Amino acid sequence: MTGTPRGNPAVSRWRRLGVRTRLMAVHMTLMTVVIGAIVVQSDRVLTARLNTQFNRDLTEEGAEFTNAASIRPHDQSLQAFTRFYLNTHLRPSSLSLIIALNRPGGIAQPDVLVSPDANSTVSRRVVASMLKPPVRSPRIATLTVGAAQYRAVATPIALSGRRVATMIAVRNLANLDAERNSQLTIAVLEGLAALIAAVIAGYLLLGRVLRVVSEVRNTAERAAGGDLSLRVGYRGPDDEVGRLARTVDTMLERIDAAFSAQRRLLSDVSHQLRTPLTVIRGHLEVLARNPDADNDERAGTIALVVDELEHISLMVERLLLLGRALEPDFIDEEPIDTHALLEDVFDAAEFLAPRRWELETGPPLVIRGDRTKLRGALLNLIDNAVKATGENDTIRLSARHNGELVLEVADTGRGLSHAEQQQLFKRFSRPSDRYRGSGLGLAIVKAVAEAHDGRVELDSSLGQGSRFRIVIPQQRIANAALEKTAAN
Repeated sequence: MTGTPRGNPAVSRWRRLGVRTRLMAVHMTLMTVVIGAIVVQSDRVLTARLNTQFNRDLTEEGAEFTNAASIRPHDQSLQAFTRFYLNTHLRPSSLSLIIALNRPGGIAQPDVLVSPDANSTVSRRVVASMLKPPVRSPRIATLTVGAAQYRAVATPIALSGRRVATMIAVRNLANLDAERNSQLTIAVLEGLAALIAAVIAGYLLLGRVLRVVSEVRNTAERAAGGDLSLRVGYRGPDDEVGRLARTVDTMLERIDAAFSAQRRLLSDVSHQLRTPLTVIRGHLEVLARNPDADNDERAGTIALVVDELEHISLMVERLLLLGRALEPDFIDEEPIDTHALLEDVFDAAEFLAPRRWELETGPPLVIRGDRTKLRGALLNLIDNAVKATGENDTIRLSARHNGELVLEVADTGRGLSHAEQQQLFKRFSRPSDRYRGSGLGLAIVKAVAEAHDGRVELDSSLGQGSRFRIVIPQQRIANAALEKTAAN
């Protein structure tokens, strides 16, 4: 019977742990390895440094004896001075000194003198191991006597250029080990303190990070459920976590704004389409109930229905254009000669209505933009100007460059009140009931201007006409065109 293979229980238990616990476990493991490696390396460096200092201290004992012997009284023999030196020289209690004086006449066996507290067993072992062959340069050895270890340094003693003795400094390594262990204990305690501090800091930091991440997740989940009014509301420092939370809030604000705009658009569209559809249906029903209607009545009804359908068709086309304005590829960029653009728009405008038309093309510039959409935006402004003026009024199309390209449509018509100006660029907004348009023209003009990184401006007063301006920023004006303007 073949059973179903099971996964590793340890892996399963690990996966059941929380994110914070797993991260803390990984963090603690890494910190332990790092701090352990630091402690081990510190112990190696400390041991090497202590050994070097230990050997240097033992070697300096020979130099001190040489200096003292060289200035002893002339009537004092080296042997007498050596005994005096060994009895009076200040040294650590664990340090023993052995001085082997060379006997005169070439006698091979030296005269060995030791400090009062020297261990006789150690002294014999040291002398036996380090004086054969004779010491000609400092020699270091480690000896084990019983359970104790000793470090011995043999240094040749020379006076007036002649080698007269050998000093052997012997010291128990227990003190060295004690000092090393003391320093190692301090290093381990410091490492543990660092580990505890790192774990606490990591715990607090992870808690903060995961708390924000949890808030972001909960907010996103609730927003996905339909509540787009929620925000993370982060108030901490401007670090990566803070930027993440604020980016999510910005995204939610844009999504909320987009959904709100979509709802308003659907509401506005349904409201705007209801009236013409009701008119069409009403007239068709009247016509259907009156089969004996004459041709003039039928023709009038058909003309009215066609007019309403054309109005609906225009509204749908402009709504599609406004919808396209939200897409990143709304405009098809190409070089546009402003003179040619204005002349084309002016030629088309003159046939709209009998007005006093004026054209001021301004400096010859080339801009990067969508010629078709800019042309349509200017014609929208001109169409509004025609509706706001009479035959004796003036409509002027002009361009000027003052660091930005300003395309202006000015009229001497009835003008707009302040209240009308506040609502003018919203969808389906009309200055008054005297305008039957779709109410989308100026919204399209605004969308086209913003798609070109620009803006729309308006100056108007009742009875004094209006000035609509499409402002294109400097970065969309070709450099070559500016050089040409400067040369002219």
